[in-house]
Amino acid sequence: MATQMKGEVLPIRHTVRRLKARAVTDDEKKYSVFGAMRIARADAKLVGIREKKAKQKAEEAKMKK
Repeated sequence: MATQMKGEVLPIRHTVRRLKARAVTDDEKKYSVFGAMRIARADAKLVGIREKKAKQKAEEAKMKK
């Protein structure tokens, strides 16, 4: 048997840690997130194709010996 809750309901408080402002380093300025994400996406997409090519090259090398 479900009953309606009576009384005061306490709110859920989310604590957020705020970062203090700091100077941007040269490494952070040079790093391109967009470029890194493009490379990561391309690597994930081409994993199977690259494995297949490597396997074919290994088989061709075996056949030549």
